[in-house]
Amino acid sequence: MAPNEIPGYYWDEKKRRYFKVEKGTTAPGDAAWSSDNVKKRKLEDAASVEALRKLNLNKNRIVRSEAVNQPIMGGFFARECGETDLDLPAAAFAQGFVEKGKVPLANTAWGSNTNVKHMFVAGKDHKNDICTVYASLDETVVLSTYIPRDPSSGRVHRRLISDHIDMPIHLRPNREISIPQISDIKYSEKAHRMLVASRYPSSQVSTMVFAPKRTGPDDTRPTWLIGDSGTTLYLNVRAYGDHAFNDYGANVVCPAPRGNEYMFLVGSSRGLLHCRGDMSMGWSSPWGPGHYYGPQDSFIDIFAVDFLPTHPKVVLFGGRPGYLFKGDLRQNASQWSKLDLNNAITHIKPINENQLLVSGIRNMLAVYDLRYTARFRGSFGLPAGPVTPLFKIDQYKNAAHIKIGLDVDLESGIAAAAHDDGKVALYSVRSGKRLPSRDIDKIQSRHGAIHCVQFEPFPGDRTPSLFVGEHGNINTYTFGVDNPEDEA
Repeated sequence: MAPNEIPGYYWDEKKRRYFKVEKGTTAPGDAAWSSDNVKKRKLEDAASVEALRKLNLNKNRIVRSEAVNQPIMGGFFARECGETDLDLPAAAFAQGFVEKGKVPLANTAWGSNTNVKHMFVAGKDHKNDICTVYASLDETVVLSTYIPRDPSSGRVHRRLISDHIDMPIHLRPNREISIPQISDIKYSEKAHRMLVASRYPSSQVSTMVFAPKRTGPDDTRPTWLIGDSGTTLYLNVRAYGDHAFNDYGANVVCPAPRGNEYMFLVGSSRGLLHCRGDMSMGWSSPWGPGHYYGPQDSFIDIFAVDFLPTHPKVVLFGGRPGYLFKGDLRQNASQWSKLDLNNAITHIKPINENQLLVSGIRNMLAVYDLRYTARFRGSFGLPAGPVTPLFKIDQYKNAAHIKIGLDVDLESGIAAAAHDDGKVALYSVRSGKRLPSRDIDKIQSRHGAIHCVQFEPFPGDRTPSLFVGEHGNINTYTFGVDNPEDEA
């Protein structure tokens, strides 16, 4: 650009000087300062300015349709255009969840002012089309009740329990057992045992084990009996730690799959333990008595334990300070490897043979692929730097809660994640996108973060329902319609 515009003169950028504009008859043929070339450039510059102005106007005139941004409608449009949207089935499933009622664990007028602390729902009663739930409101008492549903409307309600028990007036949940500082409730399907872990600090790690009574196929009572007519024997399975410490406690219990010699594993405040079929418990990790294979601060607490779906002897576990461990139970623990996630881990959910959904504090919810984590090797004694996930789920919100709900339905590829503001959101484990769901997006607990969410199908259903422990209730969300008469 010329320093100053001088009428009758042309500024040459290359030579950095002015030339007097001459007629084409006197100026050289290729001279930039000839009057013909100067006029031509002015016309070209004006045309370029006009083209740029029209381009900016057209940008504001062309708006991407909002329907294309919707998971279902956009997925159908993408398919018509020859593209493949992997989230289309998950999005359709998520939008189909409908609120179907609740079963209270306590009278909300005098019950706990927090959400359900721990919960396990079992959909094993194919005779009566009901689910059985074991839960705790205060971390000191295990309650049990049935979740029945109306066969015509599909809604659940406590009054329907009277159709399945001998004493219709007794509709309240049953008190199964009292245990101090309950930390987890799970079920071992291969052993038919309920497992209740306790983090009560002592010189030992203990887990309560009991077997619900089952009725025969010709018995009209529920398949699982609860309360006084249910369990007859409770076993306290324990393992002692190093006598120098008195702060051992169980944080999480994980039933072992078929093909594994153990009944279950326990993640404790100082390592990983296993329970054999004869109800004897021992240490698996390097922090048992006399087994210091690495630094004692490799982990302080284990909050998450699970198995690879295709390898029943390969375990994944982690917690605080933020290491994800991978170990083959057939090997010595000193040969296990670890991955530094730089965050306290709250849940580990295997998606397939190679990918894991891992949640933690500081809003961490991400999918890791074991094939591309180059630092997933070494031993407990070797340092490992933080790794990069396959993708992060940025909309997940959990600043500091260790006990917060998360579950995955592998068939649909949907993760149900509780947020620390009392809400629950559905995400795709294939892309990390949030999946809209009319009724689930309405969940808003007044008592803070929801601790329990679980996918479990009702007997006879092909798709799972989502059970949410909100306040003193077990809320049920099922794929379907609000009114059965709306179905074609």
